[in-house]
Amino acid sequence: MWIDTHCHIHDEENPIELARNAFAASVDSLICVGTDVTTSHAALGVANTIESEIRDGADDLPRVFSTIGLHPHDASNQGMAGIAGIEQLLKLYGTTKGNGLVGVGECGLDYYYLHSKKSDQQKVFSRQIEFAKAYNLTLIIHTRDSWEDTFSILDECGVPDRMVFHCFTGDRDIAFKAVEIGAFLSFSGMVTFKNAESIREAARAVPLDRILLETDSPYLAPIPHRGKPNLPEYVCIVGEFMADLRKVSAEELSRYVKAAASECFLI
Repeated sequence: MWIDTHCHIHDEENPIELARNAFAASVDSLICVGTDVTTSHAALGVANTIESEIRDGADDLPRVFSTIGLHPHDASNQGMAGIAGIEQLLKLYGTTKGNGLVGVGECGLDYYYLHSKKSDQQKVFSRQIEFAKAYNLTLIIHTRDSWEDTFSILDECGVPDRMVFHCFTGDRDIAFKAVEIGAFLSFSGMVTFKNAESIREAARAVPLDRILLETDSPYLAPIPHRGKPNLPEYVCIVGEFMADLRKVSAEELSRYVKAAASECFLI
């Protein structure tokens, strides 16, 4: 069985059916990741709905967990639509046991699109690092064209106990630097893309016990589905590709990934 450690099915029309299809494809756990106040609330709702169905006897659904966070694209949002709203959600749900909340994020820096000013991104990322530490939650980091500042802010703020670089796109050297500061690396369908050799080099090099897998669905569908909407069930494709890349069986890689996810997210 596989775990999709980063998906956005809460944004989709029928998240329960997507989760059910994933379970049928040998995915027994999902993490729904928030990107703003609205989607964070939706992620919490989907996770709690599915967990309720499981408690009521459903045996065809995966375990579903959730996160609360503000994406760097939205870092310039003000008031309750921005970081103040994220802080309020964490105050409401961050200390409640058994609600499936496992992380803060996705958050970080994105200098490729610059939908928010760099200064706003840096400030909001720093705040969310502090939230992860305060609530003992895993930090889910989004980094694009901003590795130097990402590592600098983590060093300045102090790293939380648990963190993951989601949809890892760095090279071998960056991968080792991330592992050195205690991070897990989550590989998405991008590792299957023909132009992603530097990501594959990183995936070959890092310790097996620091590897996570994700879909980032509905984005970044792996080959042979590239260009189509991604699905949580496709994490199996990523897993089989990664197993071949690391020259281990899919079963062995699955065991490593499940153990790493348990350590990273305390699930």
